[in-house]
Amino acid sequence: MKYFWGVFLLCYVDAQPVSLEKHPYATLGVDTYLTASTSIGDLDQDGDMDIVVANGRHWSQFNQIFLNDGKGFFRRSKLLGAEATTSYMTATADIDNDGDLDIVVANDRIKNQIFINDGKGQFSFRNYFGRQESITRGICVADVNNDGYVDIIEANRSSQNYIYYNNSKGAFINETPFGDEKEATISLVARDINFDGKIDLILANRNKQPNRIYYGPSFSSSSEFGSGNDETRQVAIGDMDGDGDPDIVAVNIGEKNKIIYNDGRGNFIKSVSFGSSSDRSMSIALGDLDGDGDLDIVTGNSGSKNHYYINNDSKFRLNHFSENDKITYGITLGDLNNDGTLDIIESNSGDVNKIFFNKTQE
Repeated sequence: MKYFWGVFLLCYVDAQPVSLEKHPYATLGVDTYLTASTSIGDLDQDGDMDIVVANGRHWSQFNQIFLNDGKGFFRRSKLLGAEATTSYMTATADIDNDGDLDIVVANDRIKNQIFINDGKGQFSFRNYFGRQESITRGICVADVNNDGYVDIIEANRSSQNYIYYNNSKGAFINETPFGDEKEATISLVARDINFDGKIDLILANRNKQPNRIYYGPSFSSSSEFGSGNDETRQVAIGDMDGDGDPDIVAVNIGEKNKIIYNDGRGNFIKSVSFGSSSDRSMSIALGDLDGDGDLDIVTGNSGSKNHYYINNDSKFRLNHFSENDKITYGITLGDLNNDGTLDIIESNSGDVNKIFFNKTQE
């Protein structure tokens, strides 16, 4: 099934930009690390958000855990695992249903890894999963089959994508392929996109391949979204127009980014563009930066300043942040200093990872 869709120019309106503060000590790692993404969660169960940093990309480097001091600073860090890997992404989830957050690691041409939390923020390697030859770029954790246990979905560039089902004991032995093995999937999101109560998989495909939605629970039927030949790098899901249904936001290389609206029945026909085709956006995160109850957009770009777009009645105003001229592979939002606002974490390849504190409501 393929949907045809129209493109409309997104208008910008005056909106109060948020106040972001870059503190000189609010950094993660060193500039020699090739960071691809960060994930957050209260790993040591002390009431604040800690950070897991995925390093290496194509080259072996050590992944790191940064522990929050309770004020949003991360002066203590430790390695995740005993070996350097070619990591692109980590995800935090309670894999073994014991009440704490474990860590899943996605690697390039190395089997992916699971690390189990002892409940105090100490992690031990549990096992590998996936295939040695897989070019894993993204990973997603969700209860795909609604059995109460977290499953893992792999996004593999130019090789078969897989779902790994949890056997209820934190082991992933049931490998299930989905989609076309030639899809150049670089990221994915798991979400019920068509209101049928079942998890669907929304894929960002590069190499001018169509982006695609695979519908659960079998994931055998699908539909396209986007132009059909986009160079999409990441997608995010959220209600961007306040109508109660999830929309798709896609960031692209060599073309403007797009919001693709849900018509309320899981069809994605109308879209609006934002940003510039020269932005070369690599990553995206959605969250309410200004505390007005709607979702704003943050994009990480390659070779230019990163952007945030403030939502004002479904119209968005462009704002710049960061002097970064490297590649921001990942953007993560979270309340790092427990002040009730969302802060921004940049994941930079070949530059120090930076934290921007949100001071809007002070």
